[in-house]
Amino acid sequence: MANGRENKMKCPLIGLLAVKNQLITKEELETGLVKCAGSIDLEKDLKDYLVSKELVSGQNIERLSRAAKTLEIRQKEYRFGALAISKGFINKSVLDLALEEQEKAIRGGHKPSLIGDMLVEAGMLTIEQKDYILKLQKRDITQNKKAESDKKTVSGQESSEAGQEAGQETGQETGQETGQETDQKTDQEKKSETKEEVDTLLAPEIITGGIKLQISKDFMAAFISKTDQFKTDVLVGDIKEVLFEKEIVAGIVADDMIDGFIKSSGFKTQSFRIARGVMPIQGKDAKLEFFFNTDYLKAGGLDADGNIDFKERGEIPLVEEGTVLAEKTPMVLSSQGQNIYGDKVEAVAGEDIELRFGNGVKLSEDGLKVLADVRGYPKCSLSGQIFVHSEYTTEGDVDYETGHIDYDGNVTIKGCIKSGFKVRGNDIKTLELDGGILEADGDVVVEGGINEGKIYAKGNVFAKFIHKSEISCMGNIVVSNEIVDSQIETAGSCALESGKLISSKVVAKMGITAKHIGTQMAASSVVKVGQDIFTEKELGKIKTRVRALKDDIGNFQIKKNKLEEQNSELQKKITQFAHVQDRGQLDQGEVETKIKDPENKNILGELEEQLAQLKKYAKSAEENIDRCFEKSEAIEKAIKKLDKDMVSFGKDIDDLILEKNSITQWAKDNPGNALVCCDGAIQPGITIHGKHSVITLDKLTRHVKIREVLFKAEGDESRQIYEMQIQNI
Repeated sequence: MANGRENKMKCPLIGLLAVKNQLITKEELETGLVKCAGSIDLEKDLKDYLVSKELVSGQNIERLSRAAKTLEIRQKEYRFGALAISKGFINKSVLDLALEEQEKAIRGGHKPSLIGDMLVEAGMLTIEQKDYILKLQKRDITQNKKAESDKKTVSGQESSEAGQEAGQETGQETGQETGQETDQKTDQEKKSETKEEVDTLLAPEIITGGIKLQISKDFMAAFISKTDQFKTDVLVGDIKEVLFEKEIVAGIVADDMIDGFIKSSGFKTQSFRIARGVMPIQGKDAKLEFFFNTDYLKAGGLDADGNIDFKERGEIPLVEEGTVLAEKTPMVLSSQGQNIYGDKVEAVAGEDIELRFGNGVKLSEDGLKVLADVRGYPKCSLSGQIFVHSEYTTEGDVDYETGHIDYDGNVTIKGCIKSGFKVRGNDIKTLELDGGILEADGDVVVEGGINEGKIYAKGNVFAKFIHKSEISCMGNIVVSNEIVDSQIETAGSCALESGKLISSKVVAKMGITAKHIGTQMAASSVVKVGQDIFTEKELGKIKTRVRALKDDIGNFQIKKNKLEEQNSELQKKITQFAHVQDRGQLDQGEVETKIKDPENKNILGELEEQLAQLKKYAKSAEENIDRCFEKSEAIEKAIKKLDKDMVSFGKDIDDLILEKNSITQWAKDNPGNALVCCDGAIQPGITIHGKHSVITLDKLTRHVKIREVLFKAEGDESRQIYEMQIQNI
């Protein structure tokens, strides 16, 4: 009868790894094994089946193959050590050290030595003992040596996968059933638990003393029971010896419990769990819950029928100091498990979330809540930072009296922004924009019109009309009346609720809706839909900014290196001057001693002159030391400033990269909508560009939707053809 280990190997390891890594389900694996039944090379045919059915990609098959190969090697190595312990050749501490050294080599991408060779080299094992264990494992000694000489260095990818799949044996036989654990469970609970495990067992095998051994299908438990041929004189050591031979080495219960099994009159129909693995603890990702609307692009693009989503945006929330803006649920740390063969059972690691916050915000004492530090308006930026913006209000126009306005918060202007004046802020509201320049991190609302103005906004733009202006925004542009002689670029939609689009160039990723497009007398307009020029330019700006910051950091480092060299030279000078000062003080002492000696009264004048000169040298040395220290302190202060600037610029780069990733992901989540919807008339000569095609209208067209449609070429379905198609509303 086949033993449990042979039953285990009936399914290629690559299949088990595919299930464990959630690439396929257990049912899909079982179906594959049935399809490959009777195969000469089951592993190869199972691989071909998984790839042909598109259950696993070719790349993942290769990765699984490498991981399986490494896992098999690690399993054999651990069992080598277990047999060496059972034979009394080494102790467990020696094995743990050898396994740890081998694991470091694998994870470091280096060529790992076999456990036997490492122990022989360390003098812990003789060559004869090593060969004896290899024979017990049925590993041919000659082939083993050849394999060692031919072994290639483990690649970084294989090492990583092997580390994830095989791991390092901790050597701790956890999960042993103690008396305390037994006391904590009722007999009924234990019987129910054991029955559930027995229901998922591999085929049984009769071992020493007429004992039946069964292994669970997940290799997390081993059970024994008594047959009619059970021998009462069987020893605990006999049973453990068989377990080691079967390569069951982890989670084995205590000897007294095995002895209790032998002496008990039961366990003929009820199984006794002799070994138990440790189940892994799966990690859970951290979560972040916001308590305010983080989508400042709430007003959507055009729907399939050409209607813009004008749903009520609601008032921007005003929060008081201390308001909870967001709360983090911490991640759950994962913990690896271990099966009864000593193999690690990997667990999915959780991912943490960094709480990012800026002005007007603070963390709670437990570090899990983001609180408003001031009264104001909350916002989450594209880089994931949470702010609370206070508000700046002007009662009149922005002109020579106020000058430019640059405010890190919301700005409300109860007048007009005059020509040549610039306003920068988060959300900006104004009555009119007449030649001024606006730069907003959020929305721009112009209650009147925009005339000869320039606007850049990462949110939406609302106005009554736009004349001779340039608008660039990430959100939607909503205009009540007309757009005339203007340049519009938006990653959202452009909607003229009841007006005309005249003599303008409009590029709107999410489509355009208007009452009329063009007039008989005006120059023709150019309309582009489905294209995302704003995002392309924004990513280009970020790339340029990151490059500039990196260049600045590089220049700062060069300056720092030069300053450190200067400081090093100053320290040398300080040391030299200190030596001069010390020597001068010694000389002064000698001269003063001579002056006090009556025998030197004939040369007293000469000695006093010499002493005065020495004091002069000492004073000069002290002054030089002071100057050097002043210069050194100034240099160290400059170095600290450079370090601070480099750290600050590094954080700016991190923020820009996060912003780039957010914009890129937003662009993927919001694909373009190549649609123009006109409820009135579109004049002839108007050119409408989609993402892949273009159409120029040759006649007056009324009440239509023009959208880009994908066709498949007749006779060649692989060839795709795009066309701007006109449909009646």
